[in-house]
Amino acid sequence: MKKFLAALAMLAIFLTSSVALAAYEENIEEDADLTTIKTMAVAMPNFYKMEEAEPTIDELTKSIYAAGRDTSSHDIISYEEIAAAVRRDTGVDIYSLDTVEAEKIFNANIAKYADTYMITTVANNSGRPWLFFYVYNAADQKLLYTYSLQSSSIGKNAKDYRKAAENFYKQFDMTSEKNLSKEDKKNAEAKREAKAQKRKIKKVTYKTGQSKADLVKKK
Repeated sequence: MKKFLAALAMLAIFLTSSVALAAYEENIEEDADLTTIKTMAVAMPNFYKMEEAEPTIDELTKSIYAAGRDTSSHDIISYEEIAAAVRRDTGVDIYSLDTVEAEKIFNANIAKYADTYMITTVANNSGRPWLFFYVYNAADQKLLYTYSLQSSSIGKNAKDYRKAAENFYKQFDMTSEKNLSKEDKKNAEAKREAKAQKRKIKKVTYKTGQSKADLVKKK
């Protein structure tokens, strides 16, 4: 009996430690249909650099986009692409505007280019950062989905912020694909695998100056 109680105590300690080490939450708004989402634009994050190791807001915005580009089955559109499209179609350069005006122009035009947009908020004013990812309907700016993450393995630096973004995209994919047909799930997985393969080829090209396909041909 004592051994059993001791085992239960150890299990309780382990579970408590696990919760302390990593915690994420997600929430799907009522009536939100995530299965219809095909494209997601990355909006300007809510972020203020507090420490030297952290990225600038422009670096963070690009990193969040790159994380989705490389890992998500959805088509992820960068803030730069949206800004260029808005400038082309309206003549307004949102980079020249203050934060509030830029957000207004972004929201007024985003439905032309994407189904949804995602805003990342980084709460980094304490010892451990807490990241929040909010997905909005581009047509009416209604909140559809929220994901938040805090972990002992996520520090205040560019690499870990990208890791958190990758976790968001993976969880969003998993959640949005729950009610898809087998065929659609298969297509989504194939798209992710294609992105992963493309990323591997890029890494080989960067290291050797030759693509993986070229290296295989020479063998």
